[in-house]
Amino acid sequence: GESGCGKSVTSFSILKLLPYPPAFHPSGKVTFSRQTLMDVTETDDRTRPRDRGLGDKQMRHIRGGQIGIIFQEPMTSLNPVFTCGSQIVEAIRLHQDLTRSDARLLAIDLLDRVGIPSPEQRFREYPHQLSGGMRQRVMVAMALSCNPELLIADEPTTALDVTIQDQILRLMSELQAASRLSILLITHDLAVVAEAAHRVAVMYASKIVETTDVRSLYASPTHPYTHGLFRSVPKLGETKDRLSTIEGSVPNPLAFPSGCKFHLRCPLTRKHAAEASQADTIETAVAGGTGRVLRRCAECEPELREIRPGHWTACWEVDGYERAKATDPSEPAAVRETTNLTKPT
Repeated sequence: GESGCGKSVTSFSILKLLPYPPAFHPSGKVTFSRQTLMDVTETDDRTRPRDRGLGDKQMRHIRGGQIGIIFQEPMTSLNPVFTCGSQIVEAIRLHQDLTRSDARLLAIDLLDRVGIPSPEQRFREYPHQLSGGMRQRVMVAMALSCNPELLIADEPTTALDVTIQDQILRLMSELQAASRLSILLITHDLAVVAEAAHRVAVMYASKIVETTDVRSLYASPTHPYTHGLFRSVPKLGETKDRLSTIEGSVPNPLAFPSGCKFHLRCPLTRKHAAEASQADTIETAVAGGTGRVLRRCAECEPELREIRPGHWTACWEVDGYERAKATDPSEPAAVRETTNLTKPT
């Protein structure tokens, strides 16, 4: 998804890293490794939600211990007044019963595992003495220091050149295979998605609008927003005067439009509105001026539905959407086939 669509906020919500207020969870549940991290019933209390999940003290054991995180910019994530090694040691000793000397040896070994040359020397150096790629490797080492079950990587290759990006992605892939690690990779780079992901969720304006396995997404995307993302990517051997763009911009989270949040920028609803009766359309301000869109797109927000096995989308105008069931993407296929969660439209 584009910048501002909610990718990082979603990952921070999993770890309860957002301050209350201004953050507010109206409802929802986060379950990890049979533990309920968050369970918020619907509430209008924007000061503090009624959360029946884990408290702050319990979450401190989850963060860094069972769930590691790599932030977007390592220079602002690492403390500039402490050496890289001391920061890794602090993370290790917080979650493991090790002496300082044992934690130091483990930290040096981690720096070596993530491909940092002369790890004993780098252990004693400060973040400003390392390159961007090296700082990111330090963040990877810190995130993996306590053998987490899940690693959240929030755009780990941002601001790195393509050679270093490839090295970081290969490193994460090797570590994943070696330790059976699950990785939640956040990115808006479709090339990174194609290389690294197994399953993909496309986000727009705080919501997942399409999710499936990576091969299906690239072979047959369904949501008009996903189509727009793919059209904007240059292709080898293709000659164009200008790259395609998605008109307009992501709406302000403080003033989301009614109905489908993408309808103001969606070419599909405008195309179908031109062929529909006037009663089924409305005139509204769209990207680039005014135009007619389908009434249901402007008034009713579509839910995620399984339009074909293992492929979910949220768009009224996708073929087969009205017949599809609103199954839960997190459920195994066998459970989905026996559960009908279809809701009235």
